[in-house]
Amino acid sequence: MKRTIAIAALLAAVTVVTSVHSASARTRTDVSAKRHQSIVDANGNRGLVISHKTGAKAYVSPQYASRFQSYINDLEDHGAQVFFMGGYRPGRCSSSSLHPCGKALDVCQLRRGRVDSRCHLPDRRSLAVIAEAHGLFEGGKWCNSDYGHAQIGTTAEACGNKHNLYAAVAEFKQHLGLDLGAEQ
Repeated sequence: MKRTIAIAALLAAVTVVTSVHSASARTRTDVSAKRHQSIVDANGNRGLVISHKTGAKAYVSPQYASRFQSYINDLEDHGAQVFFMGGYRPGRCSSSSLHPCGKALDVCQLRRGRVDSRCHLPDRRSLAVIAEAHGLFEGGKWCNSDYGHAQIGTTAEACGNKHNLYAAVAEFKQHLGLDLGAEQ
């Protein structure tokens, strides 16, 4: 009899713990869903960008999600493996960050301008060309490079060739009329 009561008490305790854990998990899921409810537009589009190779996900504004998705697809077609991305972030949308309004996406960034080499992103110039093909600006073009960051529109002018000393020297020699191919 004591054994039966002990087993019943143990089962009751396990049931309570399990239901509390499930309720806690549901609460976390509900909070996460509520946090992303504002990411759904009037047509039910969620603003979700997904890597079809790795399953990495990020939320951006539904208005621009198709551009970012096409950009990610194109990167993957060029051999990239997108292991992680960052879209929406808390804060105020401003010229210093378009993440809070869903207009920016960081791809494989470890920190500003540094990407994970395992992702095999194209070089800065190629990445900028791919971004432009989708109506995006690539942060690697800024003098204070943010390689791996893509956004809608520009918040600061591109640096041009200032960050590329070799290109600047070649351009200067060409301007002076020096034949670079004749030197051996």
